[in-house]
Amino acid sequence: MGRFFRAIRGFFGRLLSGVEQRNPEILLENAVQDELNNLKKLQVAAARTMAYEKMLTNDAATKQKVVAAKERQARELATRGQREAAIEVVQQKQEAQTSLAEIEGRLEEARKNSEEMEGAFREQERRYNDVVRERAALMEEHQRARALRTANEARSSISLSDSSRDLERARQAIRQSSYEAQAVGELGTSETERQIAAAEVDIKRLDAERELEMMELQMGLRDAESLEAAPSEQEAAAEQPAEAPAEAPAEGPPEEEERPRD
Repeated sequence: MGRFFRAIRGFFGRLLSGVEQRNPEILLENAVQDELNNLKKLQVAAARTMAYEKMLTNDAATKQKVVAAKERQARELATRGQREAAIEVVQQKQEAQTSLAEIEGRLEEARKNSEEMEGAFREQERRYNDVVRERAALMEEHQRARALRTANEARSSISLSDSSRDLERARQAIRQSSYEAQAVGELGTSETERQIAAAEVDIKRLDAERELEMMELQMGLRDAESLEAAPSEQEAAAEQPAEAPAEAPAEGPPEEEERPRD
């Protein structure tokens, strides 16, 4: 049975050790509670010693009053001539003085105990405040470490390569669909539409050349006669096939005509 209880105690001890290691705030709270319990105990002990000191102080003050009263009574009896009564009162005074001396001795010891207990209480109070402040600092550090550990775990669980690979696949898919759309558009354009588009481009170029010639004329880089006389290159190229081809000259030198002699 002893071995069984030791095994159970060891099992629960190891379990609690694991829990405390994973949750250090439990250990901090236990430390604070232990210091608080010690502070309460010292407070009760100091209060008791102080109460005992106060009781002895009152007893000593009472005995002092008794001694003073007995001394006055003995003096009064002596002046009256009542010697025997005076002697009896003096004996009572002496007994009160003896009791007062004992009370003062115990009072001195009680005062020392009270000072020691008050010092221990103040020291325990300071220790308790230090433990509370240290617990607050350690808890803040623990919370910061836990937050940092959570952030590191979250950062380690993030895979940037997966997102980069997905983005690259998306880019390739979008580019491929764009190229396919352009190819479909090019295949859907007929030859006639391309010729019309080319003609529109030529017309825009001719308009631009005419506007440039007008600018040159305004700037003095060209005269009006050359502008009217010289057709543009496109117009000359367009009119050249319409002209008839010139006849080729006959081979050999031409025959000279006979002139009449004078």
